[in-house]
Amino acid sequence: MSVATLIDSHDSVGLGQLLRQGEVSAVELLQAVWQRMDARNPALNALASRHDALALQQAQAYRPDLTTSPVSGVPMLLKDALADMAGVVTRSGTALSSRFSTPTQDAELVRRYRAAGLVFAGKTTLPELGLTTSTESVLYGDTCNPWDVTRTPGGSSGGAAAAVAARMVPIAHGSDGGGSIRIPASNCGVFGLKPGRGRSPAAPGWAESWQGFVTEHVLTRSVRDSAALLDVMLTPTPHSVPSPALYNAGGSPAQGYLAALQQPLRPLRIAYSLRPFLGGTVCEESQKAVLQAAQLLQDLGHTVDEAAPELASPATLIKVMATVVTGSLAMVMDEIATKTGQPVRWHDVEPATWILSRQGRLATAGDMVWARETALRQAWVFEKFHQQWDVLLTPTMNQLPSPIGAMGLLPSEAQLSSWLIGRLGLDRLLKYTPMVQRGLTQVMEYMGWTNVMNMTGQPSMSVPLYWSAPTATAPLGLPVGTMFTAPFADELTLLQLAQQLEQAQPWWNRMPPLRLQQ
Repeated sequence: MSVATLIDSHDSVGLGQLLRQGEVSAVELLQAVWQRMDARNPALNALASRHDALALQQAQAYRPDLTTSPVSGVPMLLKDALADMAGVVTRSGTALSSRFSTPTQDAELVRRYRAAGLVFAGKTTLPELGLTTSTESVLYGDTCNPWDVTRTPGGSSGGAAAAVAARMVPIAHGSDGGGSIRIPASNCGVFGLKPGRGRSPAAPGWAESWQGFVTEHVLTRSVRDSAALLDVMLTPTPHSVPSPALYNAGGSPAQGYLAALQQPLRPLRIAYSLRPFLGGTVCEESQKAVLQAAQLLQDLGHTVDEAAPELASPATLIKVMATVVTGSLAMVMDEIATKTGQPVRWHDVEPATWILSRQGRLATAGDMVWARETALRQAWVFEKFHQQWDVLLTPTMNQLPSPIGAMGLLPSEAQLSSWLIGRLGLDRLLKYTPMVQRGLTQVMEYMGWTNVMNMTGQPSMSVPLYWSAPTATAPLGLPVGTMFTAPFADELTLLQLAQQLEQAQPWWNRMPPLRLQQ
């Protein structure tokens, strides 16, 4: 079996075992990843940058007798945002990065990945500053979905999901502030867990990004890879949440989430809902995905019934998200100006980014406090809901992956906004034009579900259990994720449930058409 083929047939935990056994070297594995990137990235544009020399140094330093985790020596990709890597500029999808200084130290999460022996093969694409649900930017260009290159892989961790789905690497780092791990996981047919608030360290760049809405983790093909990387991530920090007691099947203490997957899953009380939290319409394929998952869960011995928490109205939830995101973006613009010594002008960023940042300047301190308080109240609604139900099952997305270019400002709107809001500085028009509200509502109703769990801080995951019917541009169909949400700090139940589903209805061998490119 060739080394390249090993990437198709093994996850990162499996590859780590082969490395420890000496059946393949870390350098050989990295070279196979390079070959995959050379062959498959041109069709997808999932890579923001490659760092071959730095990665080779890491691979050459690998020692089987000094491994520090089950994934030591395995190549991975970092999202080109938040995940600062010493010696490499973090560009965050924006041309403003030409002003950024080169980090002299790893971000805390990257430091932990490095300490675990992971090899950083490169960085993945995202929309400018991670703001949208499609991975399209002036800086990188458009990133395509491996299952249908006319459609988006989702955002903002779209490059990460596309690279994992195309088998360039087995794991890729992502971040999720409103669905940015789960949306691409759904669109690309991979597994995506958003850990709960406090699980991932944001240091040193942030204390809490987007008021604590953002958490970081990985996109993977297997559930156990996600568990293994969660173990790597979990070291207490000032903002971290203590891990629950984890046990093996025999009752002895486990050494982490990966080991605790041996523990059998008890029958769960699972509610399902097809009523979108953020409004909009659930397409037929997303409905089928949920109903088929509900039947599978019943077959596995779980109790399943229709129920949902009584959250705030879609209009209120959309306003909360808009206030937090635009207010945070305005702060980011100020930080960039302070650090670089140059003010950020309208022509320095994409039109939608500028408009959202100016919208953030119109918000008051009271608006931001209201948004945070309203978000946290949803957590109490879920707390009461979970007294009766262990897990909530919903669609991950209302709709199938959108065509590239379908989301965001219309060209005419972008041009008009650049002139009025940008060149002329008529920010006050934002109070009266329906353009911003229309755009936000369009995006939120396209999503339908994900960002509520960023407000509440609960762990939530997208699981690839369903594919749509084949079409001319998607001959193998499009993946449609189903989302599962557990109580605060209960990632273990989600991982155990996902592993049970993975064994009952494997998605491992489903590969997009790009697998034919060698």
